[in-house]
Amino acid sequence: MKKYVGYYRVSTEEQGDSKLGLMAQARAVNQYIDNNGQLVGEFQDIESGASEERQGLLEAIHQCRIDGAILVVKEISRISRGGFKFRQMLHQYDIEFIECESPHDPKVVKDIKFSLAEEERTKVRKRVTDALAEIKHKLANGEVHVSKTGNVVTALGSPQNLTDVARNKSIEVRKKRAMTNPNNVKAGAFIVALFDTCNFKQITQKLNKAGFKTSRGNDFSEVQTKRLYERFR
Repeated sequence: MKKYVGYYRVSTEEQGDSKLGLMAQARAVNQYIDNNGQLVGEFQDIESGASEERQGLLEAIHQCRIDGAILVVKEISRISRGGFKFRQMLHQYDIEFIECESPHDPKVVKDIKFSLAEEERTKVRKRVTDALAEIKHKLANGEVHVSKTGNVVTALGSPQNLTDVARNKSIEVRKKRAMTNPNNVKAGAFIVALFDTCNFKQITQKLNKAGFKTSRGNDFSEVQTKRLYERFR
């Protein structure tokens, strides 16, 4: 029986909180796998398509390497917009991946889709850069710029906030908050205590039944349970 790892991504925290987009992707992936093999892991990211931060995807690739599994996504944009480096990683580790909406695509078609996605990323960045330059020009000439949400923009963010160093610092801050969050600490201890007798699915069910909540006050998913185990074990 073939082994599969599911991967899901949504672009914003709002989508992640609602879980609707993640659930739709998971449902499509699971329907495909149910007819073709065994699901051995599920991973997710809540990141913009323009961002290359994909911890969940890295973990999914690692799981595929361990189990000799096939990576499955609902549509190729879930991984292609993370950058061509992920396509190179899949090549390097000889990991097959399947887009469950087009499961029979040959390798050449997948490569073309990745290339098109990379070109679109470049165009998006160019549009953002041009838009920021126009706003900067308006502000320098004393004009008022109103955002799509109706907010008056009086200054642009400092460029240093966009550097790799700043992004890495932000990641470290988020990790530290996750480690010290009271909900995470209590749930983490519970997960570690149960790990020798239960799998992640069973632990997740017990967490939710016992009333544990995530740092955002939501029920736990299996992916979140596994991440807390990795942090607190």
